[in-house]
Amino acid sequence: MVSNKINYAKRDIFITISTYNEEFKVSIYSRKGDKGQTENLNGQSLSKNDIILYCIGAIDELNSHLGLVKAMLSNEDSWQVSWLSACNVIEKVQKNLINIMAHISDFKNEKYFLSEKEILFLEKEIDRLTANLPKLTDFIIPGKNIIEAQIQIARTITRRAERLFFAVNEKSPLNPQAGIYLNRLSDYLFVLSQQESLINVNFINQFTGI
Repeated sequence: MVSNKINYAKRDIFITISTYNEEFKVSIYSRKGDKGQTENLNGQSLSKNDIILYCIGAIDELNSHLGLVKAMLSNEDSWQVSWLSACNVIEKVQKNLINIMAHISDFKNEKYFLSEKEILFLEKEIDRLTANLPKLTDFIIPGKNIIEAQIQIARTITRRAERLFFAVNEKSPLNPQAGIYLNRLSDYLFVLSQQESLINVNFINQFTGI
């Protein structure tokens, strides 16, 4: 099995490559970013205060929050066995976010471009979940339960990442599909949060008779 983590900023985030027989580890720190400079994937020097790194950082933060959501939904002690599909979707999203981070770091490299099929996949999931939800009649206040609230946090970080993406786009034209993907992702997370809230309510009603 081979696993690797993309080196978004060459001097500060390093890689671990694991094979069946060996594991190669590179030092986590290099001290080369101690003065506030780093490098993107194509070797260009950047200030750590650059909008590019703010955007990459926001997507990295989003990826971590999605990891928490996935872990919460896949908890073996949870009654929410129906969330396997959501966990698979989130895993797929996380991989796409890694590609988007790499794309922002090396925006001319087409191997990191996102395809339209990834957008269509999210739209299909949004439609599937929406079909099972009641019509919205008011604004949603997050906090129906812990998982719903955590999904909402991920949604708001997605919005921030999207805004930063288009800020970077004004400086260096980016793959438009990636921006659209972030927009659809926030929509997906919204309907996922509402699905979680609905399942939680139905579960409580089943055991309380309310």
